[in-house]
Amino acid sequence: MDTIRKVLAVMVKELQIIFLGDRGTLISMFVIPFVLAMLSGAVFSGEEKTINIPLVVVNQDAGDYGNSILEVLKDIKELSLEIEDTPAAAESRVANGDFMAAVMIPANFTQNIDDYQTTEVTVSIDPAQGQYGQIVTSIIEEIAGGLAIQGEIRYGIREVLVDMGLDENANPDLFRASQAQTEGVIFTQMQRLQTDEPIQLQRVDVNGEGVFSWEDNIFALTLPGYIALFAFFVVPALSTELIKEKEQGSLRRLVASPLSKGALIGGKVLAFTLLVIIQVVIIFGLVAVFFDMPLGNSPLGLLLITIALGLTATTLGMLVAAVARSRDQANSIGLLLVFVLGILGGCFNPDTAPFRGEGFMAKVSYYMPQAQAMNAFHTLMILNGTLADTLPFVGHLLAVSLFFFLVAIWRFKYE
Repeated sequence: MDTIRKVLAVMVKELQIIFLGDRGTLISMFVIPFVLAMLSGAVFSGEEKTINIPLVVVNQDAGDYGNSILEVLKDIKELSLEIEDTPAAAESRVANGDFMAAVMIPANFTQNIDDYQTTEVTVSIDPAQGQYGQIVTSIIEEIAGGLAIQGEIRYGIREVLVDMGLDENANPDLFRASQAQTEGVIFTQMQRLQTDEPIQLQRVDVNGEGVFSWEDNIFALTLPGYIALFAFFVVPALSTELIKEKEQGSLRRLVASPLSKGALIGGKVLAFTLLVIIQVVIIFGLVAVFFDMPLGNSPLGLLLITIALGLTATTLGMLVAAVARSRDQANSIGLLLVFVLGILGGCFNPDTAPFRGEGFMAKVSYYMPQAQAMNAFHTLMILNGTLADTLPFVGHLLAVSLFFFLVAIWRFKYE
């Protein structure tokens, strides 16, 4: 208990120093990201952003289900649809970059569904357009899922009618009439379940996973990037503060006192982590209240992401303090890391961030702490993800912060 009390005492002291005397840190942590987000929202919210996905379709099925898929795709205004005769021709056009994806509906697709047999629709995706290709895949999965249910119901109805003694071959007219009547009742009830209260079926929008709606979620798109960027302004702030205290002999005197090294470092880490948490709460809260920015359905998820982000930024600040030789050097290294990692992490332009591309740099970008934090926020705020959906991102951030912490403790000298 005494150690915890000392840690909290150090934390309170650090927060008093920041909020009462360090205006530079307060401006960089609170004012600048809020102003940039407002300016970015004002610029982009006035622009009309639409999604256009060139899609080529091959329908080799002569039945109703193949035509149903084709008609649904034609009704989606975000898809620019073109028909090809063969799968080879469609795949060739995707490979040439003419289309983002190709959808191939096989022959006997309708017959296989009606016979309750396995069948599949093939979606060929341009690797360079993976995020948009995922939209097409999601759309096809939803359509095919509905058709599969419809096929299962029809197959079940036929089996029931046969068990009741109706012979399709002996009296086809009566069989078809009974089948049509039963299907009509069932499908009418299914339609009501989708449209009437109290049960509503919420369908996935064409924007889909990984693609953001600029008109509805502009602040949810841009603000997490700025938060992830400016959270790391604790790096130069903390590192210069530690080196300043080391140069002035404060750390040496504190370590010589009953205050342990663990309590000293723990208190400073908690103080600057709490600063990041306060930053996120204030800025997200203001934008959510005044600009209706969605915050998702998991407050605990938002808190865990924020804590992990704060710990990562704070431990990186400790690492810089451990390797820098002066306050000026710590400040320069800290600021360089803030912007280099921010650019690599896609903080400035989230929808065209490096990690959305392909190749080595895309992988490097994806594993940047800023990219992980930003993707975690987007998962909750834009994709309506759950707490479980954010845990891989949180785990990554905590692992990185642990690495920074261990190296910093190993290298840090108190005098």
